[in-house]
Amino acid sequence: MKGGERREAIIAAAIRLFSEKGFRGATTRELAASLDVTEPVIYQHFETKRDLYRAIIESKARERRLENDHWQNVENPRGDREFFGAVARLMIERVEGDPSYLRLLLFSALEGHELADLFFERDAVDYYGRVCSYIGKRVAEGAFRDDIDPAIASRALMGMAVHHALVQALFHDTVVTASSEVYATQMVEIFIAGLARG
Repeated sequence: MKGGERREAIIAAAIRLFSEKGFRGATTRELAASLDVTEPVIYQHFETKRDLYRAIIESKARERRLENDHWQNVENPRGDREFFGAVARLMIERVEGDPSYLRLLLFSALEGHELADLFFERDAVDYYGRVCSYIGKRVAEGAFRDDIDPAIASRALMGMAVHHALVQALFHDTVVTASSEVYATQMVEIFIAGLARG
């Protein structure tokens, strides 16, 4: 296996292992065993466990950057329902489509891992910025209430979407049994009603 391929294989195996056992619970010995290599092979590519954590974050950040095409489609002036609906669906799909990354985010936060802030910065800040900017623009245009803080509204929108996806991923949800599509559509209607001028 070439160096680049080996490095990517280590990252992929680390994502699986750390998402199952957490950052503190997993060892490089277990990681090496899962790849059928020795620990020194791991350290040829990553000097420390922290370097490996950072590589995981960078790998996931690259995947997220591929979503820019999605944002180009979302950020055209088709309407508020289309914009907020696309954001809600993307948030739900990301959690549902990549449960290992969700687990990594949760482990990093719960363990007080030093890279938890980097996870948040790379994963969430850009999304908040885009949604906040859109809401701020619509407030300035007079479409939404002017007493709305765009940052708080952004948190509310993304929170509704991510909370639903988390409940679906972690529990047997008997409260909301509608599909994610139906949930996203109705959630956006509730959200827009809260922003609308009275």
